[in-house]
Amino acid sequence: MRGARNAFCIAVVIARRTFVLLLLVACARHERAPVRPAPPPQIAKPQLPKPADAAPAKAPDVAPVARDLPEIAGGGALRVLFTFNSTGYFLYRGETLGYEYELLTMFARDAKLRLDPVVVRDSSELFDRLNRGEGDVVAAQLSIPPATTSIGVAITESLYETAPVVVQRSPSGGSATPTVAKDLAREEKETPSTIEVRARLVSTPHDLAGQQVQIPRTSPYRQRLVELNEELTQDIDVVEVDESSDRLIQQLAEGEIAFTVAAENVAALKSGEYTNLIVKPAIGPPQPVVWAVRRNAPQLLAALDQWLAKKRKAGLLAVLYRKYFLDRRAYTARINSPFLTAETGTLSPYDDWFREYARIPGWDWRLVAAQAFQESRFNPRAHSWAGAVGLMQIMPKTARQLHANAGDPKQSVEAACRYLWSIDEQWKEIKSDSERIKFILASYNVGTGHVQDAVRLAAKNGDDPHSWLDVSYWLIRKSKRSVYNDPVVKHGFARGTEPVAYVDQILQRWSNYKEFVKEPEAAPEPAPAVPRPPS
Repeated sequence: MRGARNAFCIAVVIARRTFVLLLLVACARHERAPVRPAPPPQIAKPQLPKPADAAPAKAPDVAPVARDLPEIAGGGALRVLFTFNSTGYFLYRGETLGYEYELLTMFARDAKLRLDPVVVRDSSELFDRLNRGEGDVVAAQLSIPPATTSIGVAITESLYETAPVVVQRSPSGGSATPTVAKDLAREEKETPSTIEVRARLVSTPHDLAGQQVQIPRTSPYRQRLVELNEELTQDIDVVEVDESSDRLIQQLAEGEIAFTVAAENVAALKSGEYTNLIVKPAIGPPQPVVWAVRRNAPQLLAALDQWLAKKRKAGLLAVLYRKYFLDRRAYTARINSPFLTAETGTLSPYDDWFREYARIPGWDWRLVAAQAFQESRFNPRAHSWAGAVGLMQIMPKTARQLHANAGDPKQSVEAACRYLWSIDEQWKEIKSDSERIKFILASYNVGTGHVQDAVRLAAKNGDDPHSWLDVSYWLIRKSKRSVYNDPVVKHGFARGTEPVAYVDQILQRWSNYKEFVKEPEAAPEPAPAVPRPPS
């Protein structure tokens, strides 16, 4: 009896405790969750200008050298850090061109400076190399994202503005230009086939929700796509790839990808190649494109800004912008040309002959190519007022001595290289190869006799007869009566500024060619035996 009563009491206690627990749980469900303090607002870090189609430049790790405009003027050269791209800096048919290149060349000329281009292949090093003094200006289509301030470098006023836009394929189709279509057909035969990607037309940035957008790994527009994601209920699938904007737009036109984002002015140019492209909508406001200088170079910055303001008012910036960004026909011709050197590695139709015959004087073939461009701009039908003929502008008398047809480009290159070899024989006392090249080039242009006159004048007046800097001074002075009547002068008057400028221009072009066309370092092949031409 007592055992039953105890069991009943235990059951009642358990029931009461269970009821209390259930009541507590029910009350807890109606309690408001504790309010967590809001995280502190994220303050956006200041962003550096980014190259529009190159690796993002990072803040410099090194302090800037003390080198402002007076120091630059003292050295006589403005060093500009460029990256290769299809509108700002490129080599086409042997000539260095580009919107930023032309502007800075004119600025340097107005400042009485020589422009020395420095090609930077890894854009993340741009600002470190700027601060180390390897360059004075960065010209790499630097784009500044909106509502940011630059750090580590000073930036100029804008050159122009361009918006980030969606590039997509028209559902109604279209076609490439005839040459592009021919090249694409060949590419399709020689490469594995791909599956065509179909996508619905995007009319507003918000239509990109749920879509895949491919951009270069180096694109400055990634941040804008990330910001768009924060505004959308469904994320944009941003895929970063190791391709340029040009290549991605081509893949898009061929149906391999659905969307990409690019600078509006460049995308508009590409639409001249492919008629099935739609270049809209914009996904953000226009962003300025600028140059960068060291923070401790205020005089250079002020000079650039003042020059840009003056030239903008005169219409120069608009004219060059039209040339490089609005003239679709010229752009398409460049892109489809085998002589867009940064893409093809080809300077001219005559590169094989330059390579073959440059072995005669033992020269770098790109130096012979630079001389050919200087002489004729690679035109084998060129004729000068003095009677020089052909690709290498050989005078008729010299052509007869060399038994060559100067109007035939192959014979012209061979004859010129044999002639350079014969001139080299006359300057063996110049032991420095780099110096001797200058004497040879000047002799090719004005005649060995005039250069020998300048050598004798230099020696007579206490200058170094083996230094081109000293000899070129006296070559220029040979246009003065008091100088060309000097007893040591045997060949009379010379317009000396022409050969001196000739040497400078060829060596500068050669330097550019070496940046665009890289050659493996190898021991030079022995030159074939060449009989010395009769004098």
